[in-house]
Formats: sequence, structure tokens, C-alpha cells
Amino acid sequence: MGLGPPLPMLFKSRRNLIILLAIAVVAVGALLWAGTGRADHLQGSTYSTSPGGYGAWWQWMEQRGNPVERWRKPGDELTNLPTPVTLLRIDPRPITNIAPYGDGGNVTPQEWEWVARGNRLVYLGRWAELTEAPFTQTVASDQGPVRIQGRRRSPQKEGKILADEYGTLIWRQRQGRGEIIWVVPPFLAANAFQDDPGNFALLQSLLTEGNNPLWVDEYLHGYKDTETLQKEGLASVWAYLQNTPLMLIFLQSLVAVILLVIFGNRRFGQPQAPPSPTSNNNQAYIHALAQVLEKGDRPQFVVQQLLQAESPSLQRRLGNLPKAKESEATAALLTNLSQPDKLPKNESDLRVWLKQWQQLQAQLPPSS
Repeated sequence: MGLGPPLPMLFKSRRNLIILLAIAVVAVGALLWAGTGRADHLQGSTYSTSPGGYGAWWQWMEQRGNPVERWRKPGDELTNLPTPVTLLRIDPRPITNIAPYGDGGNVTPQEWEWVARGNRLVYLGRWAELTEAPFTQTVASDQGPVRIQGRRRSPQKEGKILADEYGTLIWRQRQGRGEIIWVVPPFLAANAFQDDPGNFALLQSLLTEGNNPLWVDEYLHGYKDTETLQKEGLASVWAYLQNTPLMLIFLQSLVAVILLVIFGNRRFGQPQAPPSPTSNNNQAYIHALAQVLEKGDRPQFVVQQLLQAESPSLQRRLGNLPKAKESEATAALLTNLSQPDKLPKNESDLRVWLKQWQQLQAQLPPSS
């Protein structure tokens, strides 16, 4: 019992090939979409070595004796940390997806309260308005020249830390006993600025004011510790796959296999034998006799047999004609077709004779 055509046979069908190509295009597109979303989420992460990541700066801080711990819990659990601490948060969202700066950035009410208790939040990626500033510009600071990429500046006047003629880039906002340091450029000390020591030093100075323990928010970039994973129900392998592109790959592969099985004619049940053809002896006899007569080139014999079989019926139908003139004309046509010298001698003559015979049949009324 066969199981259908082998896999290479599927590609010989144009329909199957188009279906397989469509599946491949959808799969690649979904993977690219998932991969792009994942890459955007890692912008600003100290685990990332991409140009927008902060892996190089994180190692640079550790080498200078200012290690930065990675925070991998939700923001509402910051209250479990001993006060005071300094938290670095780098917003991974594109600047066009962030609401105007009046909303307070990506900071929850619980986190505002946490800051007010005497903690510090250094926030990179604060929304600001577009200005006429050049995209790349070097701004002087106490830590040396700082290279800025971006045209956004804030009109903030109070608490300025770094500014140029186009507006404010970094400023300080008091909140209770604590404070928030707002930084407009999200890539102030990203990996792409490793050749600009002033950028790394400026971010270091912003964090080390007050000599608090230093933390960087990695939960915002999708990193979670074991305790958080268990609380959120993500500790199992299956749940992990549901939250990664691997789950998407698995589902696409499953759909592709099902389509291959269906279009490969692999049945999901017991095989059914094709019905055996029913024999028709009369039809077989007629077909065999026609082949013999065709090979023997005997059209006259065919005509004689036809006239002999149809003569009684034709005589009755001639008598049913309503007018004598029509009966005489039809009888004359029948006589003409029956003359020995009018009988066909080859296949083309036989076709002409049969056409005249059909015309004669059409002129006669049905047999009563």
C-alpha cells in the first residue's frame, strides 16, 4: 500500500510549488518581523552588543570601580531595595512612539513615589521637540566634549545640566527627597560612542552623584529573574516558547507539515479501493465491430446494414406525412440514398452520406 508521492514529487506540481513558496515567504516575513521587534526591545540594554546597546559602557563602569547591578523585576518592587539607590532606565521605544514630555516619561505612579522617598532615577530617552539643531553636534561639558546625535531639545529652563543654543539636553527635576535626571538622547553612552570618552564619563557622573548603589533597569528590555518568571507563570519551557519567536517557528512548521501531508495525497484514514468498472457487453461488441469495419474499409457494408435495420420504421414514418407531395419528395430522397451507385466508397463519402441520412430523419414524423 503506497503512502502517496515522495517529497520531491511535490515540487513537480506547479500548484504545490506555489503553496510551498507562499509558506516560505510568510515564515521568513514573520521571523523577520519577530526578530526586528526583539532587536528594538534590546535597544539600551547592557546585555546588548549592538550599536544601540550599552554593553560596552556597563563593562567600562565595572573596570572603573563603579559596578552597576542589573534590575530584572517590575518597577513596583523597587520599594524592596534599601533607600537610597540610583536606577538607570534607558527607554527602548523609538522616540516617535513616546508621548510628549508632559506625561512624565515611562514612569508609573508607584515609581514616582519611590523616587520621592529619597531615591534617584536617571532616565534616558525623554521625549522632546524637534529643533533646527544639526543631527550630529559636539557639546562641551565638565567631563569633556560630548557627541550628541539627534535634533530634539527640550525648552526646560530649570535644573539644566547640559544644553546648547537649541535647547536643553539634560536637566534635573526634584521629587520629594529624591530626583529624576531627564536625558533626551537615548544613546548618550551606547556602544556606538565607545570612541567618545566624554559620553561615557558624563553618564557615569550622572549616576555617581550621592554615592548610592547603582542599578540599571533590564526588566524594561525583557530580562526577568527566576522569581519574576515564576510569579508571571513563565518558568515552564512551554510558556517560555509562547513568549519567544521559537513558538512562532513551531506553529509555522506544524502548518507546513499539515499542508504537505494534504497536498502530498497522504490520507488520514483507511485507503479506499477505486470502484471496479462495470462491463457493458453490447457497447463492447459495437465498439469492436466498428474497429473491424474501420480497418477493413467497408463503408458500403455499414450503409447496407443500416438501411436494412431502418427500412420498416422508415416506411411507417413516410406514411405518416400529412401531404402527398412531402411524402413523395422524402421517398425520392430515401431512394436516392439507397441507390448502389450512391453508396459511399470511403470514409469521407460515408460522412457525407450520414449527414444526408440525418437530414432525412429530421424531415420524417416520429414513428407511431
